[in-house]
Amino acid sequence: MIHFPQTAPGEPLPVSATLFVTYRACPQQALGRLRGAYPEDSVASFKGSLAHRIFARHLTSGPIPDADLPQVCREEIGAPDGHLNMKLAALDLSRPSRLAPVLAEVGDLYARFKRFPSDGFRSAEVNLEVNVGGDVTLRGRVDAIFEDQDGRASIVDWKTGSWLEDVEPQLAFYSLVWALEHGVLPIGAEAVSVQTGERTGITPTVDQADRTAREVAAMVDTLRAAFSTGEDLERRAGPHCRWCPLLEGCTEGAAAMEILGE
Repeated sequence: MIHFPQTAPGEPLPVSATLFVTYRACPQQALGRLRGAYPEDSVASFKGSLAHRIFARHLTSGPIPDADLPQVCREEIGAPDGHLNMKLAALDLSRPSRLAPVLAEVGDLYARFKRFPSDGFRSAEVNLEVNVGGDVTLRGRVDAIFEDQDGRASIVDWKTGSWLEDVEPQLAFYSLVWALEHGVLPIGAEAVSVQTGERTGITPTVDQADRTAREVAAMVDTLRAAFSTGEDLERRAGPHCRWCPLLEGCTEGAAAMEILGE
């Protein structure tokens, strides 16, 4: 149903929604990721990751009593994958006095999350992966999948902040990977701000999926060419510059920060 264009040959390349969204915002920042330049971990990202684990646990195992939430948070931090536990020291969160405010904020987010209906929930933290040829693998991690009465899937992405601008490319990417893996488009894909309750989404179509596939393929060709030659790509300034690991020495990013007052 969906045709993914052939890409130029090159080294194996995993393509995530984050890489795609980053490239659309600033091609040079996406290239920086391929060269190993990633944004530093932050307390905000730690809090968001922990909150997502709590949301998934709620959906799969049922509501968490308020009195048990701090201990459940610590269990998730100490999960076997070690993802969050490794960040504690780097973010100076090992001390109870530093971790307690983070757990309180996660608790506030969870209190808001519990108000959302869970009717039709099927699975949480779903990994998507499909090889589209040319050593290119599209990957995604979907926060939740819901189904309607006919068993048709919808994708939901929880946002712990209030910012829902520019989520369409991410949702379109998830929808594309879902369609390539399952042979059918999801009937919907939406982003939900847990903080405000606001929702925004798309109704995926074949035309949109084909367009996204062409964009991703063109991105792959551009990134591979630049990576192999060592050349840089276009830099585009915007609010995303505040988290960019390439900000130092970037005149476009500096100008953006000045406009934003940062």
